[in-house]
Amino acid sequence: MTNNTKLRFIPLGGVGEIGKSCAILEYGNSAVMIDCGLAFPDIHLLGVDLVIPDFTYALRHRGKLKAVFLTHGHEDHIGALPYLLNDFIPPKIYGSKLTLGLLKSKIEEVGIEGEVPLIEIGSGDKVQIDKNFEVSAFHISHSIPDELAYGISTPVGKVFFSGDFKVDQSPVDGRRTEIEAIRKFAGEQGILALFVDTTNVERPGWTGSESVVGPVFMDFFKSHSNRILITTFASNIHRIQQALDTAKETGRKVFLAGRAMLTNVALARELGYLKVPEDTIVEPNALNRIPPKELVILATGSQGEPMAALTQMSREQHRFVSIHKGDLVIFSASPIPGNETYIYTVIDNLFRLEADVIYGHGTNVHVSGHGSQEEIMELLKATRARFLVPIHSQYRHQMIFKKLARKWGHPDEDIITMSIGDVLEFNQEGWEIREHIKAGATYIDGLSVGTISTRILSERTALAEDGVVSFTLVLDSTGDTILRGPFISARGFPAEQDNPELFREMKELLTESLFHNRLRSDAYQTQLRNNLANTLQHFIFEKLGFHPVILGTVIHLDPNREADRVRESWGIQKK
Repeated sequence: MTNNTKLRFIPLGGVGEIGKSCAILEYGNSAVMIDCGLAFPDIHLLGVDLVIPDFTYALRHRGKLKAVFLTHGHEDHIGALPYLLNDFIPPKIYGSKLTLGLLKSKIEEVGIEGEVPLIEIGSGDKVQIDKNFEVSAFHISHSIPDELAYGISTPVGKVFFSGDFKVDQSPVDGRRTEIEAIRKFAGEQGILALFVDTTNVERPGWTGSESVVGPVFMDFFKSHSNRILITTFASNIHRIQQALDTAKETGRKVFLAGRAMLTNVALARELGYLKVPEDTIVEPNALNRIPPKELVILATGSQGEPMAALTQMSREQHRFVSIHKGDLVIFSASPIPGNETYIYTVIDNLFRLEADVIYGHGTNVHVSGHGSQEEIMELLKATRARFLVPIHSQYRHQMIFKKLARKWGHPDEDIITMSIGDVLEFNQEGWEIREHIKAGATYIDGLSVGTISTRILSERTALAEDGVVSFTLVLDSTGDTILRGPFISARGFPAEQDNPELFREMKELLTESLFHNRLRSDAYQTQLRNNLANTLQHFIFEKLGFHPVILGTVIHLDPNREADRVRESWGIQKK
């Protein structure tokens, strides 16, 4: 059976990892992309600001890509799209009103040339993409309003993408996950494949409702007599709404700190997703006039981001807000895996400034936007899927899901675990993975610098761990005479005053190594420099077990020609 009669699912991200969700669904000469997100770097990716999918496959097959469908407005689902748009603007990009609103601000910030075709859709809408894909949108609960799940009818069968989801029984906006509509889409026969969010598959039972956070805020607002600072994701509009409402009820004013917080609140307010009580928001110039017991600060920085508002406050570097003794700081978010070190650094700094800090499990100031085991099972029942594919999860989550799905009655061969770049092919008889395409991560170093390679990352790691050693030798043109040096300097490495014997041995080694090189004239300068650097690298490793970056400089001079050059520069005639 040829590829043209198979339905192909190709994850470019978001499988075996949490973050940079991005996948292509392909049939024949047609394809659609589901989400296009980014991830934030962990502590090992030195100097990296963002991680996006490798778009090599998407760009090579751009002629097939008919549309992009976005589930919701979180960075890990839309944040990489502006980078794709720099190279290729898909014919159509679909999403809910809030999702497209958040995307528009990112596109404007990057400055994409050309018109980007953004098309608003909502729950109950159907979109026909040529003859191969009919896409149905369903409302689904998450930690951001206006999330859409997608059921896609194809020539091979129906598939369903849950997006990030939970089955919230009492959502803040009153809109529940449309389980009955999803069940109707699946029909009596069920669907071919379910691509399901399994982020919280380790947790038994049900995830708490977002609406439980409001009463917890109320308790803190009533019992605390000083300022209250709340940090949460700027996209968590429901959480922000509850904080604003609680502030109004308890007679407090609210100051918004952080560019993303200001931008998202303004956008959500404009689009009607956020209702800001009258006279609640205060400007920076009014901060000093508000008594501490009447002020709440909503700040970015729940993940310890270095430039976020709360992080700056914890370092006493924020332009408008300083942390005072007795301030209450509430972390109303859970750590994204890999961010724990950054977050606890901020928390430690806040404690040093004598603030009270509420964080971690059991505080009830945060509930997850992802469904736990019972909610995942609820979606499996509604879709009656033949094949199950766990996504938006790390490898351990995939294995736990597989074990649970077996317990729930699904045959082992119908539970499919994948890696980024695997090509999963369906036909009406079954599935197989026979191909792996180029995929992975692209590292973004600054918003304007562009991508960086793994080689650069390796060099940065070496610099951070073992430092840099540089040497300089000045030779005559034949290389037979040392005119100056060798000079050795180092950074992130034992200093010469701390270990003069080591530096003496390194200088002697360079001198001996120089005269062991038969090709040392100026015609072989690059080769000579590399040989000396390698010799020094091996010596340092044998002595100290370090692998510092070695930077070598070898200069060949002809003393007579140098004298002539100096005379010429001064206009002196040779006698």
